[in-house]
Amino acid sequence: MTTLAAAQAALAVAHQVVYGYGVVVAKLAGHARTAALRRLVEHQLSRDRLADIVHVEGGVPVAARPAYALPFSLSDAMDAYRLAASLEDAVAGTAWDLVAMSAAASHPRQVAVDALGDAAAWATWWRSLTTTSGEPALPGQPEPSQPSTTPTSSPSSSITPSGSTS
Repeated sequence: MTTLAAAQAALAVAHQVVYGYGVVVAKLAGHARTAALRRLVEHQLSRDRLADIVHVEGGVPVAARPAYALPFSLSDAMDAYRLAASLEDAVAGTAWDLVAMSAAASHPRQVAVDALGDAAAWATWWRSLTTTSGEPALPGQPEPSQPSTTPTSSPSSSITPSGSTS
């Protein structure tokens, strides 16, 4: 694979992601909708940067299709959060390929590294919205009814409400 091929593949996915975020935005309200709109604009800018890279590498940017099939149907905000996270995962996958195929310190590599970091952060945020209060926030975290195995205070001293030790 070449830098041009990796950029073309990333651009093809970027078109799908822009389409997908349009669907995500339509299913959300409030703060989540505002965040999705912001991310949609960021993906549109990223798509344009990828098209520029394809041009510079001597290629003709792949065109967007009129519509794309979604990986699952969306019926509520939780589905929209899941779709947004999966879209970010797709961006990360093609960003890794572009990192691997571009020269160190090159513009394509910088674009890909930026996309990779943003996609990871946003995928994590979207997934955090799908976590219900009954699920542990961190892997291995004890269930609320399960006692912790880590002591919370030292047996040799106790702290009073004023903060002094007794």
